[in-house]
Amino acid sequence: MVKHSSKPVSGRAWKQKKECKTSGIIADKAVKSSFEKKMQLKQQKQNCKELANQILSERSEKAEARRKQEETNKKRREENERKCEIVQTITNTKKLKKIKKKQLRTIETR
Repeated sequence: MVKHSSKPVSGRAWKQKKECKTSGIIADKAVKSSFEKKMQLKQQKQNCKELANQILSERSEKAEARRKQEETNKKRREENERKCEIVQTITNTKKLKKIKKKQLRTIETR
C-alpha cells in the first residue's frame, strides 16, 4: 500500500501530520540565575511584604483611633443629655399602680 501525502489514510483531512513523537523532543534546560540575583529578588520580595504590612498596620491604627474617638464622643453626648434632662422622683410607689400603661413605658429607673 502506497501512502499519499495529500490525503491521510484515515480520511480525516483536518488532522496534521506529526513531525516527531513528543518523547523525541529534547527539552531545553532552564536558564539558571546566579546566587546574587536570587538573594536580590528575595530581598525585594521581603521589602515589598514589609511595606504592605506597614500600610495595613497604619490603616488598622487609624481605624482604631477613629473608633475610640467615636466612642468617647458618644459617651460625652449621653452625659450631656442626662445633665439637661428634667427628672422627677417618685417617692410614693403606690402611684405607679394607678398610672396608665403608656406612661409606665416612658418611666425610666436609675
